[in-house]
Amino acid sequence: MAILVGIGLSKNRDSYLAGKEAAHSAKQKIDSKNISLAFVFATTHFKLEQLLAGIKEVLGNTPVVGSSGVGIITPSGIDSTAATVMLISSTKVKFAIAKETDLDKKDLRIAGQKLAKAALQNLGAAQREVFILFLDGLIKNGSSLISGIKETLGISFPLIGGSSGDDLKFTKTYQFFRDECLTNSAVATLIGGDATVRIGIRHGWKPLGKPRTVTSSAGNIIKTIDDKPALSLYEEYFGKNNPDIRSGKLMHISVRYPLGIYLEGEEEYLLRNALWSDKDGSLICQGDVPQGATLKLMMGTKESALKAAALAAETIKEMSKKHQPLKFALIFDSFSRNRLLGRNAQDEIELVKNILGNDIPFIGFYSYGEQAPLSSLDYRGQAHFHNESIAILGVGEQQ
Repeated sequence: MAILVGIGLSKNRDSYLAGKEAAHSAKQKIDSKNISLAFVFATTHFKLEQLLAGIKEVLGNTPVVGSSGVGIITPSGIDSTAATVMLISSTKVKFAIAKETDLDKKDLRIAGQKLAKAALQNLGAAQREVFILFLDGLIKNGSSLISGIKETLGISFPLIGGSSGDDLKFTKTYQFFRDECLTNSAVATLIGGDATVRIGIRHGWKPLGKPRTVTSSAGNIIKTIDDKPALSLYEEYFGKNNPDIRSGKLMHISVRYPLGIYLEGEEEYLLRNALWSDKDGSLICQGDVPQGATLKLMMGTKESALKAAALAAETIKEMSKKHQPLKFALIFDSFSRNRLLGRNAQDEIELVKNILGNDIPFIGFYSYGEQAPLSSLDYRGQAHFHNESIAILGVGEQQ
């Protein structure tokens, strides 16, 4: 049986009814009694336990995975207060789900290994094709968890996902697993069987000035750059009296001017948002920054961001050109891009929609970080933790 897909969306203020409405709407659009998997994305203005209860009322024991986000993306546009459900049915494509909880109490690398092993065990003997990750967006060093996953599945195995958001409150994000509303957790889906997959990721930011060297760092904390307090890089460009620099809250600056890590052979730098600075001038980032890394300050514009989104979508479109028709897509889009684009954020989604094809179902959310491989042959598509990027997964079925 070919892949069947149905999408539902609800903006009902009642959380339980919103879950029922979104699930029922999706179910009406899928001509199958045997639903393989449900993806659920929702904003945190809902009481998410009640939302999942409403979904379960409609879907019964259908496996559910998903995430909270800063906003929800569907073919109808962007919604800041909504829930969406994508139902997938296929006898040839296989789905296995797994979870890892209480991440703040665990070695994240080992947690990543365990998450991947559980998904592999649940998939059984089926050929594996892509690993989809939903990770708590407030975890300080998600790169370590990704490292553990790669150690289990293989360095170049396709991995994509998004870090959960909470409407920019930065207090608590949520991951969905069956009827559980989790936090401080990672939830995964391993897709296999007769699936065909393609990943596109771009950001569009361009480097400024001369290259710098990270002379001291620990995980996601940059202590010194060129043997100076890391904050001095921003002070040189924006002045010590800049209000954001004086307050130590750098998010407003780093939306337009993130840090870019140079990786040899890659077309784009790996971006890092600097969230805030410590009293000693250290920069706290959303992902790891290796000591010895070469980096530059980066600059983004609306035009470059839109062009990057088009390039990411074109990568997915290549699937159809190889006689592997695209059946659905998932979009993980940085909330920083939404803030940069402002009123043009909708243009980005319309651009992706037009390139993929107006008949291709997709859902997505605005994330606190993206996980996806880079494209160079040198790195063989290794997955990394990203900021300020748009990552798109296209899934088809072998003919």
